[in-house]
Amino acid sequence: MTGLTTQTAYIDEIHAWQQDMERQLRAEDGWLTVVGFEWLKAGQNTIGSSPENDTHLPPSAPAHLGVLTVDADRVTLRVTAFDPVTIDGVPADPAQLYLLFDGHTDSTAPIVRMGSVSFFIIQREGQYVARVRDNESETRCNFAGRVWFPPDPAYRTTAVFTPHAAKRTIQVENSRGRLTDMDNPGYVEFELLGEKRRLEAFQADDGRLWFVIRDQTSGRQTYGAGRFVYSAWLDKAANQLELDFNKAYHPPCAFTEFAMCPYPPPENRLPISLPVGEKFPG
Repeated sequence: MTGLTTQTAYIDEIHAWQQDMERQLRAEDGWLTVVGFEWLKAGQNTIGSSPENDTHLPPSAPAHLGVLTVDADRVTLRVTAFDPVTIDGVPADPAQLYLLFDGHTDSTAPIVRMGSVSFFIIQREGQYVARVRDNESETRCNFAGRVWFPPDPAYRTTAVFTPHAAKRTIQVENSRGRLTDMDNPGYVEFELLGEKRRLEAFQADDGRLWFVIRDQTSGRQTYGAGRFVYSAWLDKAANQLELDFNKAYHPPCAFTEFAMCPYPPPENRLPISLPVGEKFPG
């Protein structure tokens, strides 16, 4: 392939990735639908759209959906509403106690649904949370679309990963004002625009490494809290990966106040501008 053909193919790849990111954000289970992040207390938690409940749902949900019970290692639900309620697509039976959390990952959580509203249980920092979604949320219905800088191959580079000698975590602040421990298996070193740089890496569930970064565009042209970048392994045996800042994108907390996103550690605050990837429309 000629250089021009290669560059055109690369730009097409970036545009396809951008379209996929747009689809994910707008999806029925995308971040634009998230309308609640409800911490649960130990014992019983009433849940519904009525303000008198412990756990709150949007107005279109039943006023009194039921009771969530939290004990040491699980969360259960007993439904008391007369409105149609399903759990993983199956109509709920008020006579049955449903197990909503028993150590699962977010992607396997049983989903409780009533009309356009749904919720499921997650665990954050040792506490249980009801994450609430509404497919008809104002944010989703009025979303104008992600905004991107033009792709620039100069901001794609090969990085070398160096594992830390011992298992390690980094404690970082998150968007809800809490400190959280992040798995930090090592760091990467790379050259960008003629300068050598280094970033601390986080471990993703799918085996990739990912980075939370801030640069000189943050708060001006991009989201002030920073952006995320996931890596792709080029040669895992040689600890080489592709680091492409054209695929830097805004974290969920740029789109909803009901997300909990890590902020960049001090080591990942770059003194340069990265005018590629996702752009903040304001």
